[in-house]
Amino acid sequence: MQYHFAELIGIAAAAASLYAAHAKTIIPLRIAACVANALAMAYSLMHGTYPTFALNAILLPLNAWRLRAMVRLIRDIDVATRGDMNVDWLLPYTRPKQFKAGEIITQRGEYATAAFYIVSGEVEMIEMNLIRGKGTLIGEIGLFAPDGKRNMTTRCKTDVHAAQIDYERFKELYFQNPQFGFRLLHLIVARMQMNQEMPQAAVAAPAPLCGRATNPT
Repeated sequence: MQYHFAELIGIAAAAASLYAAHAKTIIPLRIAACVANALAMAYSLMHGTYPTFALNAILLPLNAWRLRAMVRLIRDIDVATRGDMNVDWLLPYTRPKQFKAGEIITQRGEYATAAFYIVSGEVEMIEMNLIRGKGTLIGEIGLFAPDGKRNMTTRCKTDVHAAQIDYERFKELYFQNPQFGFRLLHLIVARMQMNQEMPQAAVAAPAPLCGRATNPT
């Protein structure tokens, strides 16, 4: 009876591994991998195959950590789309990049290969005559433009510490979890609308009254 039970666990572990191998998105893959690791550990203990047990004991926390990271990424994007459009959740997938004052970060018309998150410093969006600082994501729109080109020139107003995320990394995250891509596009559209509304609001705002008012006599 115990032998048959052990074989059933082994079959279940193999089935979970096969599912993980054919999963097309990262969250189902990691869940199946965790289940397969746990079942393989139990099967290995029953048969005394300790090297296999040790291997799966290492893989289980690794898969669990990767699963947690992707779930947290999706959760943080959800919070951002309902809040202040903060994109701090992208930082673990970026690499640092330094710019000097006056240096061009993105040039209108050039091909977009990366987006940049401003960690510190200020940048000027030339075409919109806007100044942006810490927490700004720039260059992301060009990554998804049909022609793949930048639509805006961004220049450093001060020395800037940025975090760069390459287009290939965006694609990797998207194919691992299409839910990430959907929420990212939602966030980008919301930020585009916000950028368009701010100059219009500035133009529509009434000009301040000049001079000193006099009382009617």
